[in-house]
Amino acid sequence: MKQYLVFNRQTGYSDEFYNLTAAKAAMKANDARGVIYKIYSGGDFVNCGEITLAGNNKTFVANSRQEKSGY
Repeated sequence: MKQYLVFNRQTGYSDEFYNLTAAKAAMKANDARGVIYKIYSGGDFVNCGEITLAGNNKTFVANSRQEKSGY
C-alpha cells in the first residue's frame, strides 16, 4: 500500500491520501509539497521520495527484490 503525505509548513496544512490524483490536487490547491511512503503488511514503511506534479512518480525501493521502477 502507498500513502501520500501532503504538507505546507508555512500555512500548517497537512493531509494524507491513498490516491495519487487526490494528493496532486491538494498540492496544487494548497501550494504544498508531497512525499510518497510505501507501507508493508508488517507495519514497516519506506520513504519513496517526493511527489512531482509534472512527470513521472515511479519509484525504486533499494534493498528489495524490485527490479524495475513502478508506481
